[in-house]
This record gives sequence, C-alpha cells and structure tokens, in this order.
Amino acid sequence: MNAIVTLTVEAPDGTPDHVSAGGQTYDEAKAAAEALIPEGFKVLVIRTSESRDPQP
Repeated sequence: MNAIVTLTVEAPDGTPDHVSAGGQTYDEAKAAAEALIPEGFKVLVIRTSESRDPQP
C-alpha cells in the first residue's frame, strides 16, 4: 500500500497551487511533497490517500 500526499500551497502573491507526491508511508509521502514546495510558498491544506495494488 502506498500513501499519497497532496498539499495545497499558496504563493507569496496569494495564488493557490497544489503539489503531490507518493511514498511507502505517510511520512515518506509528506516529506517528498514538502520537497516540491517552491521557495516562499506556504502550506494551507494537507490531504492524504492510499493507493492499493489491484488484487490478482
């Protein structure tokens, strides 16, 4: 099972945007998403989900 974290971020001028990343755990996915935040942006919302591999 993989975790997916989507961050709603805000640019210094107030423009909203999103960044998403996945990882084996929530902590890995959150760290990967945070690494994608451009300089000067701030996080407004954190959303999480899990992806499951299809069953054979």
